[in-house]
Formats: sequence, structure tokens, C-alpha cells
Amino acid sequence: MKSSKSIVWINVFTAKPGKLDELVAIQAEELYRFKRGSQSVPGWISSRWYRSTDNNKAIMVTTYESIDFHKSWLEKSDFTEHFNKIKHLIEGVDGGYYTLVEDIENL
Repeated sequence: MKSSKSIVWINVFTAKPGKLDELVAIQAEELYRFKRGSQSVPGWISSRWYRSTDNNKAIMVTTYESIDFHKSWLEKSDFTEHFNKIKHLIEGVDGGYYTLVEDIENL
């Protein structure tokens, strides 16, 4: 078993009908901002952004150094501004913290 001290935040977004493409584009743009100089997000390690094949849902898997770093991001005005850009595109969001239990690859 492989463990990690980092924390993963998994968010499942249910988009309003016909709004998934716009949601995916805005979220992807925001994730690229996480990497940039003064706009970088402390404690952020990586993100993966997936969309469902039925054009209804998207999943964001984001790894932070700790829960505290993620919570700190949620309290920033940058997050509030970003959420205000996407909230009209979303029917629902379900998120939670996870830790790595096993990492199995076929390399």
C-alpha cells in the first residue's frame, strides 16, 4: 500500500443543460492561472479536469499539500470571483477530501 501526506479535493459538477462546454473552458482557464507567478495558489500541487461523455458532468481532481492550503484558497477573493463566473452554469456541486490509498500503473 502506498500512502501520501498530500490531500486530494474531488469536485463533481453537474452543469445546467447546454452549459458544460462553457463550464469546462472557464475551469480550465482558472487551473492554468494556478501555475502563474503572483497568481499561483500556495500549496497547490496539480489538477486534472474530466468531463463526462454524456455532456452533463465534469470532475475536478486537485491535489494540495494539505487541507489547510485548500481551505485557505477557498477563503480568498480570487476564489469568490472565480465562483461568481461559473455559478450560473452549475446545477449542483458535490466535493470532498480524499487521500491516496493505492497508485497502480501499467508502465
